[in-house]
Amino acid sequence: MTETPITLTDIATLAALANGIIPTDERDAGAAAVHAGPGIAERMRRSPYAPVYVDGLKAAHDLAKSMFGKAVTELDAVQMHELLTSLRAQSPAFFRQLRADVCALYLSDAGVWQRIGFPGPSTDTGGYPDFDQPQL
Repeated sequence: MTETPITLTDIATLAALANGIIPTDERDAGAAAVHAGPGIAERMRRSPYAPVYVDGLKAAHDLAKSMFGKAVTELDAVQMHELLTSLRAQSPAFFRQLRADVCALYLSDAGVWQRIGFPGPSTDTGGYPDFDQPQL
């Protein structure tokens, strides 16, 4: 299997896009808390979905330039939201893959589980003792 070359600009762009999908809030640094940009770049390097990412990154760069006259990494939160909305429409395969990878990285982190109150996999304890109770 061949590896897809990835630049530092690609990693920074992936990080910015990931932070747009799960932004910083009062609980944590969002996607940045799990280093989503570098994590996705590493996945992309050997992934069968690499062409989707390559095309999507090009679309993101082109859209950011045409919409705002800036690089993806220079966009503010409102502009990032607009860019992601446009990417969802113009590059749906990329948007879906990016969103799935960001969410998978974020929600597989034990520190995130603790911050959002998830007790961890129930298989470790034989099930949740309060499964039949309304969750708070």
